[in-house]
Amino acid sequence: MLYTTLQEVKERINKNYKCIEEIEKLIAEQKQEDQRLELISLIGLMYSEFVTGVYSSEKLERYISNIGEKVKLSYNNKILNNKILIVMSKSYYVGGHTVLVHNWIKWDDTKQYSIVFTDSNELDIPDFISEVVNKSGGKIECLKGNYIQKAQKLEELSQGFQRILLFTHMNDIVPVLAYSNPDWLVPVYFYNHADFRFSYGFLISDAVLNLGQFDVDKSIRYRGIEKNKSIYMQFPGMGDLEQEKNIISKDKLRRKINTKYGIKQNVKLIVSMGADFKYDSIIGYEFDKYVKKVLEESNGKSVFFIIGADRSKKKWNDLEISTQGKARALGILSREEADELIYSADLYIVSFPMMSYGRKPAQCMQVPSLCLNIIGRNVDVNDIRTANSVDELIEKSMDVLNGNGEKYLHIPQTEQWSKEQWLREWQKVCETFSTHSIQEFHPQRHIEKQEYVNCQLMQETAGQAIACYMNTHTIDKEVRQKMTELDEKYEMGIFKKDIYESYNDVIRTADKNYKLYQTSIKWLRLKQSGKQISQYLSQKGCHTVAIYGMSYMGQTLADELADGKVKALYGIDQNAGNQKWTIKIYKPTDTIQPVDLIINTTTIDNSVILHGMAEKNIPMAAFDELIDQIMRQQ
Repeated sequence: MLYTTLQEVKERINKNYKCIEEIEKLIAEQKQEDQRLELISLIGLMYSEFVTGVYSSEKLERYISNIGEKVKLSYNNKILNNKILIVMSKSYYVGGHTVLVHNWIKWDDTKQYSIVFTDSNELDIPDFISEVVNKSGGKIECLKGNYIQKAQKLEELSQGFQRILLFTHMNDIVPVLAYSNPDWLVPVYFYNHADFRFSYGFLISDAVLNLGQFDVDKSIRYRGIEKNKSIYMQFPGMGDLEQEKNIISKDKLRRKINTKYGIKQNVKLIVSMGADFKYDSIIGYEFDKYVKKVLEESNGKSVFFIIGADRSKKKWNDLEISTQGKARALGILSREEADELIYSADLYIVSFPMMSYGRKPAQCMQVPSLCLNIIGRNVDVNDIRTANSVDELIEKSMDVLNGNGEKYLHIPQTEQWSKEQWLREWQKVCETFSTHSIQEFHPQRHIEKQEYVNCQLMQETAGQAIACYMNTHTIDKEVRQKMTELDEKYEMGIFKKDIYESYNDVIRTADKNYKLYQTSIKWLRLKQSGKQISQYLSQKGCHTVAIYGMSYMGQTLADELADGKVKALYGIDQNAGNQKWTIKIYKPTDTIQPVDLIINTTTIDNSVILHGMAEKNIPMAAFDELIDQIMRQQ
């Protein structure tokens, strides 16, 4: 949705707030605790996805706490020193959230770390997370069951740990249920990794650890946290996945990049990296126009690559055409490919309107970097690398491209903590907050510049996120009906067309075929490496699977699994009646027997498929991502 005035944006923010306020009134009407908890989780997700100016809610957490107090606890007073439990919702191969946990465990080699996942299964866990936990001497557990069952299990698994660290998703209510028990004594710390989103977890957190100084202040003013309990605790490693890299010389690497991407000699390479929505245009800030202006002023002597930008979008296609291919959206790349591009660049530009943490590789390889200060979030306004307007950013970009990049390599001494300093700060937190109690916090609703920016960036994807959640969770029928009415009243964009129709509107046949082609190439490379799908799955405890999508890809996968350690019991396909194959094929709406995993061989998102299926509780993995996981395994 495009906005023409900031007043329109403010009206949109207020509509979001009023809609969710009305939904909150439904909590008291839920007769069963599991229905009430599901609704509270949904409301938390709505607050975190839709910008409202609300960042925490003592009232909602008290609802959860009142139920959590009933969870039975057999408390074990034996606490083992230097054992830390991390609670996560999910982990991913991409993004900073999982890298944060990895680096935390790796940097703190003085303690043993274990992880409990509240909303994940073993197959979802990245190998680098499993490896760092194993090296620490800890264990990984995945919770099963409903909210109460998960809370009880979390309490049981938490026994004996000296500290609890929350790296949870914003609407995760399980830790609040578990640790609001009046008999719980172990201190709990909440890591505030997304200051721009609402979150649960402050009622039970003895300290809030913040990514930046900006977030420290926001936790106090917006979330209502006591001043002495909002602590600056820097991202260990500043966002880079710490691993050994065999970096070839920059000149040699640049020649490789020039050949791969068809860049002429003496042409400057500019790189930026971030999730696609972080580049969405808002009032006053249009990244694509900035790119075009820089390329125009460099008179054809530069190219600009945007890693993470969705190359299927019209905006990026138009930009590539209008710049004769000098500006290119590259989509999501592997970490190795992205690092090589950044290392060989002449200039790195931090994404805007919303910043992302891709700057560290550029700093490591002495690549000049610039960022645009929009809301003052975690930027040093006195740093020469910070621009306060798009015009200033263009001016500084041209200064770098004209050969004056060295002065933009300066890194303030206070910017990055050493490992030793980080460990001292972490130990200080442990010593200062050594007991547990239920916390009081008094949040205030705020609408400032960050809210105006984020609303424009997040509104459309927020509706999609809530639609997916409602299609994959058991939401009370009356709540769904009320949600439909409120969606129409406040124009929230949740209930659009049939989800399969929406998918077909967005994904063209050619694009689907290209994605399947990419998967086929990955599969061929997997075969050439000697790695086996069945062996990997069996090692993960998966012995029976179903295959969703029984076209050529699904049929071939069934063939491969026919004589292996893993048995494909059946297939699932919309056109089940028209398919002839050696294994039985069901329609998504049919009742199916349990299996350990459903492998999705189509290009449709897992959440979309689960929406149309009768059975929604079987784990599902996209075949493309499964191949990636196997290839990453050492």
